[in-house]
Amino acid sequence: MSSAALAAGKPSAQKTAATKDTDRDGMPDKWETANGLNPKKNDARADKDRDGLTNKAEYKAGTNARNADTDRDGMTDGWEVSFRLNPRKNDAAADPDEDGLSNVEEFALGYEPRNDDSDDNGVVDGDEDADEDGLTNLEDLQLGYDPEEADSDDNGVSDADEDLDDDGLTNAQEFLLGDDPEAADSDDDGVADADEDHDGDGVSDLDEFADGTDPLDGDDSSAGDGGSDDDGTDDSGDDNGTGDDDGSNDGSGSGSDDSTSGMAVSVRVSAAGSGPLQVTDWR
Repeated sequence: MSSAALAAGKPSAQKTAATKDTDRDGMPDKWETANGLNPKKNDARADKDRDGLTNKAEYKAGTNARNADTDRDGMTDGWEVSFRLNPRKNDAAADPDEDGLSNVEEFALGYEPRNDDSDDNGVVDGDEDADEDGLTNLEDLQLGYDPEEADSDDNGVSDADEDLDDDGLTNAQEFLLGDDPEAADSDDDGVADADEDHDGDGVSDLDEFADGTDPLDGDDSSAGDGGSDDDGTDDSGDDNGTGDDDGSNDGSGSGSDDSTSGMAVSVRVSAAGSGPLQVTDWR
């Protein structure tokens, strides 16, 4: 056999060095050495950087066995691999499950980046309220708060009750109204958010919150307070609690002094021993 044929039948020295595995642990000596492992010791099941991936899994994934976050995107290699993300590509801002939370936010909150309702409770992860402060996870993040801390700045006021723009409305109230908690005049119309009247009932949003009525319902119900009564009329001009402003006789004996001015009111009067008389009273 010619020397050429013999050479063709033998693996090259370079290939042999690249694949040599002295300890037979499934990881080439060269790779182990580059990653600070011992090529003479079977350490395939060890996890040198404690990222959730064994050394052998790091080799197969092409990640760095000495760096828990190979791509430096804020998520550990093991977590990314377990949820089919790319541990060698910065995909922190991606949102594969479209729940409003980025991958890195899901990682921080302990959610699953490919499941929009990680705990299967019927509430999308972004709409959950992890710290039970009255703001959703997304709302907390929008305002720069910690979704896992009800009072992010430790000032004794919950994040929901803060008033970032000092307009008189709390953050939670602004979100309810669709306003921007960081802008005192969210729509730039020259009227502060607190003085707006979203439901057009003549009562400002701030006053409605103070009175316990709904600033998004011009005819909401507020039993017993003489305010909103859910009777189908504008709350601002409704005085139905007095019995005098409804256009009908209120039984007081003197008739009602209301919206009948200038109208003919017919009253049937029966005198003792006589038939009924028809009397027209022009108010």
